[in-house]
Amino acid sequence: MKTKMKSISARSILKSLPPKRQKSIKAQANTYIKEYKTLQELRKSLGITQNELADLQGVRQVNISNLERRSDMHISTLRKYVEALGCELEIHIRMGKETIGRIEIL
Repeated sequence: MKTKMKSISARSILKSLPPKRQKSIKAQANTYIKEYKTLQELRKSLGITQNELADLQGVRQVNISNLERRSDMHISTLRKYVEALGCELEIHIRMGKETIGRIEIL
């Protein structure tokens, strides 16, 4: 007879810890999470030039420059850019400061 295992969220485990330990864990997690304000910051942090990225995507350097300055683009365009950097694109859905969902872009 199979028994169903109850899933336990990391959030519920974190909430069960003493406040001082919660604060320590959150602080350490924040050191692992990098946020970039622009695609250019992301690309530069990976040590990739616009010319190199253009070669990887089969486009001209000016296309990469234009793309990095855009404030709006298709998700598929962003995915191609991110994948050319050797990364994966995910979209996190938040309500307030809490992440309530995640979409993996295929």
